[in-house]
Amino acid sequence: MSVDATLLQSLVESAPDGVVICDARAADRPVIFVNAAMEKLTGYDANYMRGRNLRFLQGEDHEQEGLEKIRTALRQGVSVQTTLRNYRKDGTMFWNEVTIQPLRDGNGNVTHFAGFHREGGDRLRLSESREKTDPTLSTQTMLAYLRDDKLTGLLRRTYFDELVKRDWGLAQRESRRLSFLIFDLDCYFTYKETFGKNGSDQSFKRISRVISGCFRRASDLCGRFDEDQIAAVTTGLDLAQASKLAEAVLGRVRDLAIHHPRSIVSRYVTASCGVVSLVPPHDAAPERVYEMALKALKDAKELGRNRVVSREAD
Repeated sequence: MSVDATLLQSLVESAPDGVVICDARAADRPVIFVNAAMEKLTGYDANYMRGRNLRFLQGEDHEQEGLEKIRTALRQGVSVQTTLRNYRKDGTMFWNEVTIQPLRDGNGNVTHFAGFHREGGDRLRLSESREKTDPTLSTQTMLAYLRDDKLTGLLRRTYFDELVKRDWGLAQRESRRLSFLIFDLDCYFTYKETFGKNGSDQSFKRISRVISGCFRRASDLCGRFDEDQIAAVTTGLDLAQASKLAEAVLGRVRDLAIHHPRSIVSRYVTASCGVVSLVPPHDAAPERVYEMALKALKDAKELGRNRVVSREAD
């Protein structure tokens, strides 16, 4: 028995999960259909999503294992199921459980891809069926939970410190240069007073994503250093290069144009940065460099904020 096409369309449009259809034959596989649940899940309306590739939901978070699984499936024209970190219109991150299914014409050619999207919720809540099909997934998720800061997705301070110690030892043995950068948001206490915890947390997420997006090399580290501070470690840059990178990061933060009505620096949220660069000596520990970077950061604040202060380690 055939089903009326209008009934099928109504079913898809009213489905509780997000449904997206993309044109497999067009360049970049643009969205041609979005249901109401997908609009609610992402915060973007259908008119905005139509004609775009859904990769815009990744923001700048492009280094995810699930993305390669999706690329492979699309090339091969097969179905795939994975979980991605996606970002809503307001900048909040959510775990998107994605299932993609190819749609074929009468000759067996793939003409469209249908995507089914639902919020995964807590990273630790995994279905039994997924654990059976991918036994490493629960372990990876648990490691991510222990490793990552819950608000920002950056490395937790304790895990960041452990990785710094590892890289410090390698740099000592190989006489490799390390640069330490500590970013602190200017006048953020008054921002919190103005917009409250939820508002300030959402802004901090956006800022964290922009800062971490500037440290995407495999050897880079980026973590939440303190409540309103983000630290990064990068290799192979001299002091001038590290300082130039820090200036670029501050520019990216300003470009977000997050309104700050009580800042004494600007109409928008700004940040300051302390930078220290060195080849780690064999008789020194990374804690000493933390102190120097924090001192440089303090100097940046005292000089008026919204700037970089850098120094070569002794």
